[in-house]
Amino acid sequence: MDEKMMLTYNRASLKMIRNNLHVYAMEASDPVAQNTYHESMMKIDDLLANIDKKINEI
Repeated sequence: MDEKMMLTYNRASLKMIRNNLHVYAMEASDPVAQNTYHESMMKIDDLLANIDKKINEI
């Protein structure tokens, strides 16, 4: 598996995880839990931005 394909696969997996976190955040009634989900989503957004940058460099 070449690097671009691996990055694309990882990007798709992270997007799926992020979408699930978004659903959990919307369903959570505890504000602390909602905040934790949103923080995790922001970290994933940073990872996705880095992956997109690397894919464009290849």
